[in-house]
Amino acid sequence: MDKRIDLGTVREYREIKITSKRQITIPKSFFDNLAIEETFQAYLLDDGIFLKPIQKTKTVYDQDIQSIIRQVIKEGYSGEEFVGELTYRISEYNKLIERRIQEFQDDLRGSSGSDELGDDDFNGLDIFFYEEARTTDQETRKEAKDSD
Repeated sequence: MDKRIDLGTVREYREIKITSKRQITIPKSFFDNLAIEETFQAYLLDDGIFLKPIQKTKTVYDQDIQSIIRQVIKEGYSGEEFVGELTYRISEYNKLIERRIQEFQDDLRGSSGSDELGDDDFNGLDIFFYEEARTTDQETRKEAKDSD
């Protein structure tokens, strides 16, 4: 039975054989694309293994993504739900970072704008790490939109 999983943007797909010693060879193009150095983090899911390269020098972004992955796993997501939830949270995180960069650039130019909800001091990251914070944020945004 062929199960299709929506992985968002898939750069490359390969079927990889396992040797008699339970080893796999990761294609060179994967290494090059991800700048893989020496090690991976391996997450055992209900229906598969999720591999994430470990970079020796972790950026704040990398640390945040790692935290998002851990939180999604901690919340019990697996299989297609894991992929969907992880894709959603990372996408929303990236949007937040882009907004924050734009706000910073606007501040540098002297055009100060406040957050959509007026939360200038709120960094917004909780919605990516905790499901209940995201639900509360979505409800707050819906209420604000409905009151307009």
